[in-house]
Order: sequence, then structure tokens, then C-alpha cells
Amino acid sequence: MTMTPIGRGDADGLPRASESCPGCGRSDAVSLPIPGERSMLSDGRIVARPLDKLRCPGCGLIRHRHPPDAAEISAIYSGAYGLPALTGTGEQFRGKAYASAILDALGKPAPDLRILDVGCGSGAMLRALSERPEAGSFQLTGIDPALPAALAQADGRLTLLRGFPDSALAGHGRFDVVISINTIEHTSDPPAFLSTLKALMAPEGVAIVVCPTTEFANDELLFFDHFWSISPAAMAGFAASAGLRLISRAGLAAPLAGFQLFRFSGEKSASAIAGEQPSSDAIAYLTAWKELDVFLERQIAEVNKPAQAFGAGQMAALLRAYAPRTFARLKRFLLDHPEEAWPVGPAVRYDGQNTLDGCVTLVAVHPSAQDVVAARIRGDGGMAVTLPSTIQH
Repeated sequence: MTMTPIGRGDADGLPRASESCPGCGRSDAVSLPIPGERSMLSDGRIVARPLDKLRCPGCGLIRHRHPPDAAEISAIYSGAYGLPALTGTGEQFRGKAYASAILDALGKPAPDLRILDVGCGSGAMLRALSERPEAGSFQLTGIDPALPAALAQADGRLTLLRGFPDSALAGHGRFDVVISINTIEHTSDPPAFLSTLKALMAPEGVAIVVCPTTEFANDELLFFDHFWSISPAAMAGFAASAGLRLISRAGLAAPLAGFQLFRFSGEKSASAIAGEQPSSDAIAYLTAWKELDVFLERQIAEVNKPAQAFGAGQMAALLRAYAPRTFARLKRFLLDHPEEAWPVGPAVRYDGQNTLDGCVTLVAVHPSAQDVVAARIRGDGGMAVTLPSTIQH
């Protein structure tokens, strides 16, 4: 386990968030439950600071009470940041799903579009897009400050660069479509980030931003480096500050449920969408995570057998961070592709009853897949423990 020392473990000496909401200006933010004494980055590293967030009852924006400063953010996204290095079947599957969502958002795109993906991660979405017939004439460019050197390329229609847009894209001109998927929530200043996207857009260009939804509370709330959970109303305010017009917003369907897609133009007129109302269930959701260790320990103790987990990815890492006593009881981690396991413990290929016999198996996969995996385990003769219904998103 890697412990990343971000700031101090208590509030003494830490910067405080502005009293007024950056999304709508209200100053009556509600404190959210703190699920533990430490928290987790989206790549699985443990942070020595609690997850202490505020929610605006007006626009629904969620933010840190003690936001990290520029040096702390730089430390998070140094060479140690691991998500862009993921290249397995799960990452490829997500890349294809996001490519489909982008094409749907573009409608009937014109040929020869120049498309830029800011914060492209491993480049999985652009690679999937390059394989689609309807995108056969597109020129595709991706940039990410943590892109592994082995994934960088400049080959035909696809270019992947390591760096930041304001420096690494000098000389590349402007783009017809500027995309950013699950990046804005990692930035210290969303309006400034949107301004960067606008500067990269051609005069008649569009920007597409994907980020976690606020329609319902979900595991995206649990990552320390998700500095913002951005509601449609808050996004409209950020867009106005950046000189962009928010022209549409849509919640994405499975397998991308839990995320939302915004489209922007460079016009300066006011945004004209109402959007979905942000959920107010973040309190119940984070309370469930705060109490998760007790809940799972009780379920496992009732069975009185050695415990293992099915899953060795982001959800298993979240259990390590927020349910550490339960996690310590897990002797191994079962999965169909053990070569894709995160470094959470011994990974073993799932082999039905041969890997289930004599153990109780905690289902450590995304909540949307909990029931399916639990049914599979029980169908193979095993005993499965799942997360409580309060966090089944």
C-alpha cells in the first residue's frame, strides 16, 4: 500500500474553501459525513487526509472544505499517478463506450474534423474512435501530463502527447472538437480549465466535457482528487465565467451510468438548459461508507469462514481505504483476468467452486455489477457478501 502525504491529517494550518459557493455564490454550504481518517486517490493510493467535503444546497456543487494547494495537486499527478497506465480489457471497454458517447454527442459530424482529447489518459477513447468507420477521416490528438512514455505516439491520424495543453500543443493550431473526459473534477479551478478548452477551440468549434453525475451519489464522491462534483447549474456558472455557452447536458446510460456529458459552444450568450436536479443523497451515501466496516464485519462474522474478495480493482482499493478492518481479513482476490489486478493483494484466477470452497467471498466490484457477480458466485456454489443497498450505485 502506498501512502501519499497530502497536507496534514487534521484541519490545523490547512487552507479553507471560500465561504461562497464558486458555482452560484451561496454561503450556506452543508458539511458532508467524513467516512474515515484517511482517503484515496482515483489511482488507489492512500492519502493521509480525511475526505472532508461541503455541498451547496443551492446549485448542488460539492467541494473540499480544505482544498489542496498547487504543490499538493502537483504531487498527486506526478509520475506516480497510475490511471493513465491502465491498458487492460476494462480500459479498452470503457474507451469504446466513451467513443460511442462522443459520436452520439456529435450527431452527424462533418468529415476531416480535428479532434483533441485533453486529459486523454491512456488514449483508449481515441484509439477506439480511430477504429470507427464514421470517424475515418478525423485527425485525432490526445494530451495528458501523466501519459506513459510507452503509450506516446504520432502515427498517421492519431497523436498522443505527454504534457500540458498550454505548452505541448504549441504549433498544433485550433481544433474543431475539444473533448475532456473525467478531467475537470481533478482541476483546481474549473472555470480556468474551461477557458483553456475554449482557447483550443476553432471559432465554430464545440467542447464536450464528461464528468461524474450529481443526479445520484456514487463512488466518484470517494476520491480525494475529485475536488469537485459538478451539477448542471454549477457547470452553467463555470461556463459563463469561461466565456462558453452550455448548450446541452445528458446523463450517460450503462455502461457509463454515473457520468454526464456537457456540450459547449464558444458563444457568449447565456446557457439555456435546466438540467437535472442534483441529488441530496450524498449525506446518506457517505454515512453508509462511514459505517461500512461494521456492516461488512458483521456479515462475514455470521458466516464464520475465511474471507476473500471477488475483484481487485478500484472498488477493492476503496475498501482498503474506507473499510480497513474488513480489508485486512481478505486473504486473496479472485478475478477473471488476474494480470489486470491492482496491487491490493494476492490475485487468483476465478475458477468457480475450486476457488470458492471453504470461504465467504466479498463482492468487491463496482456497485452496478454487484448483483450479477453475487449471483454468479452463488450459482457456482459459493457464499457472497455484497455492499449495503445504500451504496448500490
